[in-house]
Order: sequence, then structure tokens, then C-alpha cells
Amino acid sequence: MSVKPVSLLELNRAVKQLLKEHSEPFYWIIAEISELKVNYSGHCYLELIQKDESSDQIVARSRATIWASNFRMIKAYFESTTGQELSEGLNIMVKVGVEFHEVFGLSLNITDIEPTYTVGEIALRKQKIIEKLTAEGVLEMNKEVEMPLLCNKIAVISSKTAAGYEDFVNQIENNSFGFKFYTCLFSAVMQGEAAEGSIIKALDRVYQHEEIFDAVVIIRGGGSQFDLSCFNNYWLAYNITQFPLPVITGIGHEQDDTVADLVAHTRLKTPTAVAAFLIENLAELDREIQYAAESIFQNSVSFIREQKDKILDIAFRIQTYMKDILTNNKGTLLNTIHNLISKARKLVFKKHICFAKIYSALNYLPKNYFATRNLKLDHYNEYIAALNPESILKKGYSITYKNRKVIKSENEVESGDTIETVLFKGKIRSIIK
Repeated sequence: MSVKPVSLLELNRAVKQLLKEHSEPFYWIIAEISELKVNYSGHCYLELIQKDESSDQIVARSRATIWASNFRMIKAYFESTTGQELSEGLNIMVKVGVEFHEVFGLSLNITDIEPTYTVGEIALRKQKIIEKLTAEGVLEMNKEVEMPLLCNKIAVISSKTAAGYEDFVNQIENNSFGFKFYTCLFSAVMQGEAAEGSIIKALDRVYQHEEIFDAVVIIRGGGSQFDLSCFNNYWLAYNITQFPLPVITGIGHEQDDTVADLVAHTRLKTPTAVAAFLIENLAELDREIQYAAESIFQNSVSFIREQKDKILDIAFRIQTYMKDILTNNKGTLLNTIHNLISKARKLVFKKHICFAKIYSALNYLPKNYFATRNLKLDHYNEYIAALNPESILKKGYSITYKNRKVIKSENEVESGDTIETVLFKGKIRSIIK
């Protein structure tokens, strides 16, 4: 082997010297934060990456450090400018120096940051989400869901301990109109990395009972731009667009709308503004009902008055008409009445005679009927008495029996038979010879 080998330390020192001689004092670079950790001493350690725009594959990776003396200023400057916490997933533009350590290898030392670049990146990402929802034809879907006229059964998605939730409940329950609302809290995490999935799960729970509710409100008590970053998420926005109930947002910020605000049915600034909106909706409905009731009452009164006037007019015309008839036809009417009375009297007289005849007949007929029936009964009694066996025997007739049976023919007896003859007085027993 003709080439003299070098140690790893010698090689790393050579690389370090080469970088020192040929690299610039600093570079402005663009990268994404994939990891960020702050240790107890205040130093910040990051991992920076770059992804291929078409495949989303990592094409470059490097460690970076922000020493504690710089980190306090960089962090405060970035967050005050962007309203966003310096965190993983952000694209940043930073000023770095290239360092190489024999043991720890290549790293970048961050000494400054350009926050306006990140603001632009956040806005660009938000715009891309809006464009995607628009291309899918779902951006306005929830706005097309009809808000019920009577909207007082409300599903609330919020953190139970959020001040905004307490303000909302207090205002809705103690409204000056005395309207009754039914609210049900579906608790969710409202900031940080877990917020997106937590709010989507809460929407799913509301969906399981959608027939109970009139609307859904998503509220929280304000916060920094970073705290609200979860509301610029595609999947949360997509779930809101697909929801079958109107979604009202009041997440407590005065600046630009989030994507969730843009796709919601109604966007309001704060939880108390949401409560005021719901109360005003019922107040408007109440006013419309009162107006309708007043209109019905007034129309009814007007209608009754019109009909009363018409009836009075008709009655007056009838009265006048009848007076005219009576005046012009008085003689005819009196003659007609006289004829009717005369005919009625004749009819009553005829009916009186008819009733008298019927009354007389009713008195005579029963007596005659019973007398005739008594004569017939006497005749029947005489006839029955004549047919009585005793009466026949009394006239000299007799009855002959054989074995207690009446003999009607001589063929019914034989020689030696004993017969019995019954007379009016006594019996004769004989033997046939």
C-alpha cells in the first residue's frame, strides 16, 4: 500500500480546516424544523430538513443549534412578529454559520431569523388549503345548510375549563329576554398538536346525535396566532364543510379569519359574540311572531268589521224590501191570511166530527164485541155439556168395555170373554156365550 493512511481525527480536522478556509462566514438558508428541543441551560437544538416538492421525500438533513444567549432574542422576535410559536413543522429562513466538530460532526449555528418568511409560508399554506377545498367544491357547503328558525339546542365544542366557554354559558343562560337554551358540551383540546384530532372527534360525537341539536358552536377564549394554528388545518376544515348542522365559530381572535372560520356557516369573533348571535336570532323570531300575531289580530278585526257592515247593510235592505212588500200588498196579504184561517177552521171542524165518530165507535164496538163473544161461549158450553158422557148415559145409553177398552164391534169379543157394561147408575159384568 503506497498511500499513507490518516486517522479519523486527522481527517475530521482536515475537513474542519477546509470548511473554515473555503466557507462563507454565514449563509441565509430556508429549511423546515423537523425536531426542536430546549435543554435546561437554555440552548435550543434543532434538526432541519428539506423535502422534495413533488414527492415530499427528505432530500437534505442537518443538525442546528441556537445558543442560549441568542435563543431568547430570536424566539421573542419571531413570536412577536408572527404571532406563532417557534415549533416543529414550520418553514423558516435563518442565518447560519457552518461548524464542524471532530466528535459531533457538521452542524449549523443559527444566529438570526427572518420571521416574515415564515408568515408568508403560513399564509401560502393556508391559501393552498383554501384552493384545495374550493377545487373539491366543498368550501361553501356548510354555509348552504339552513339555520333553523328556532335555534336553541346547541352542541358546544370547547375546553371545559376555557374562560370563553364559561362566558358563553353565562351569557346564554342569563339572557335578558328569558329565552331557554339547551347546551351540551363536547369537550375537546383547543390548541396544540392534539387539537385538530380532538375537535374532529368531538364533531363525530355530535354527529351521532345530530337529530337532537339545531347547531354546533366551536369556541375558545382567544390566544396567540400559534394557539389558533390548528384551525388552519385541512382535515378539520373538511369535516366542518361536510357537517349536516350549521357550524358557528367564535375562537376569540380579531385578526384574519382561519380556514375553519372561512368554511363555517357563521364566523364570529368571540364566544360572547356567538351567544349574542344566538340570542338575537331568537329575539328576531320572537319579534316576527309578535308582528305576525298583531297582523292576524288587526286583519281579523278589519275583516269582522267589514262583514258586520255588510250584514247590517243586507239587513237594512231586507227590512226596507219587506216594508215595501207589506205596504204594496197589504190587501192581498190580509185576504190570503183570511182564506188560510177559514180553511183551517173548516179542516178543524171536519176533523172534530171525524174524531167524534171514532170516539163513539170506540165506545160501542168493544161492548158489542164482548156481548157477541159471550153468546158464542154460552153456545159452546151447551154443546160441550151435551157431549159429556154422563149426559149420554143419563138418556139410557151405556158403554161396554173389555179389558178396560171400549168395544165398538162384535168382532172384538169371543165366547168366554168377560165384558163390563157401564150404565148411568151402576155396572153390569157379563160373560160372552
